[in-house]
Amino acid sequence: MRNRPPPHKNEKLQVVGKLGARSSCVPFISQILSAKVHNKNEFSKFLTNYFTFSLFFIMESNSNNSKQSTKKEKKIDWQFIAKEACKFLRIGGTWYKKCVHPVTNEVVLEHFRAEDVVKDYGKNNGPLILDSADKYVNYVNEPDHLNYKEDLKSSSDDHYYNLYHPIAHKPQAGGEWSHIECLIRHIFGEQYEMGLDYVQLLYLQPKKRLPVLVLVSRENGTGKSTFCNFMHAIFGDNCTHITNDSLRSNFNSTWVGKLLVYIEETLLDRREDGEKIKNLTTAESSPSEAKGKDSVNVPTYIKFILCSNDEDRPVLINADDTRHWVRKVPPLTNRNPNEDFLEECKKEIPSFLYFLTQRQLSTSGHDRLWFRPEETRTEAWRRIVAGGMTALAKEMVTILLYIMDRFDISELKYDAESLYQMILATGAPYNLKCACSRIIVRDILRGWGLEASKTTVRFDFYVMQPDGIVKLKESRTGKVFSISRELLKTLSS
Repeated sequence: MRNRPPPHKNEKLQVVGKLGARSSCVPFISQILSAKVHNKNEFSKFLTNYFTFSLFFIMESNSNNSKQSTKKEKKIDWQFIAKEACKFLRIGGTWYKKCVHPVTNEVVLEHFRAEDVVKDYGKNNGPLILDSADKYVNYVNEPDHLNYKEDLKSSSDDHYYNLYHPIAHKPQAGGEWSHIECLIRHIFGEQYEMGLDYVQLLYLQPKKRLPVLVLVSRENGTGKSTFCNFMHAIFGDNCTHITNDSLRSNFNSTWVGKLLVYIEETLLDRREDGEKIKNLTTAESSPSEAKGKDSVNVPTYIKFILCSNDEDRPVLINADDTRHWVRKVPPLTNRNPNEDFLEECKKEIPSFLYFLTQRQLSTSGHDRLWFRPEETRTEAWRRIVAGGMTALAKEMVTILLYIMDRFDISELKYDAESLYQMILATGAPYNLKCACSRIIVRDILRGWGLEASKTTVRFDFYVMQPDGIVKLKESRTGKVFSISRELLKTLSS
């Protein structure tokens, strides 16, 4: 250190002031000043002692800060953070919260803003919860009951959230399922093996398209509701019950992505109702709409079960329909009044599922809805087809069959105008006291599943007069409907 003159008394005070003397070192400094330190050795000793004290103070201060920081870290409950983070997820740029619906008890995703999470959990826990929550690029609807995954990763390592829910039951070898067998035999009767195929396809091949299952019976206590509740017990949150009004509503977000939807007390006698069900049955995706939210397309693998006490017209079915499988269900007999039949069925589900994993399907599945039309066209199906016809339509069937029998032919060709003129000539509209027009006749033919030829063709047609005489009129041209004997027999059965 270079030699320098001793500091002036005021200079010493100024140095001490810059160093920032603390109250704890004032007695020590006072002693140095009172000692009138004027040489460099004494002053160096003074600085050494002072800086040693200052370093000790800084280290102690840092130690206290570290202890305080540790105390703050100890206040974070990471177990609580992890538990709460499981309730939230981000899909794309939107946050959701997993909630249990108060009515259906199903797990649903509700929109939840990130800032609301911070408000609810505080500035310390809120950001940690959001940071710990799962994040996905987008969502998919991927049904799988044996190898279910909620988080599906793509080849590019992007994560997608699976809207489909896992089921609670696992296949278990051994055990009986006699109550379930009794229920399925009762519902499907002589088509018992097909009934097993239906449930097996739902479980093992949930993406397969299946026909709309319609269960009808005038009587109560037939087990229709028990069967639906049993299916709900198997497939859990992937199965739901809706009403007629729910189906007609545009707000379908609670059910359009499900595997199985059932409607009890079905009365869907409007043509648009039947068209909506048919379209959903075969659609690969469908708009999902909720109140106050934008519509989004979701992949759909939906299957419908319709239950009704109306055996004649629970839903409109055309004669060429291939999408409905109608079963008439008889009343349950020989039931033990002291036994909860549904609960017994639920206990047997693991054993039943194991049986399905080992069973060979009895049907081939060549049709787009797996079962062939001739397999699903039951007597109950024919009754609904006939029940959907008006009095004028039934009279048209009778007239056309009479002409076929009279001339021993299997097909007739008419355009809407020619057929309308013949129906008028018979006096049927007057006798039935019903309206009749070319448009009404055309709509009846379309209701039978017929469409007019796209081009104009020449055809010969028969006319039946009021006295019952049938004659062949000269040829004319038009866009014709081809009406087969097989179709008319189906409509008249």
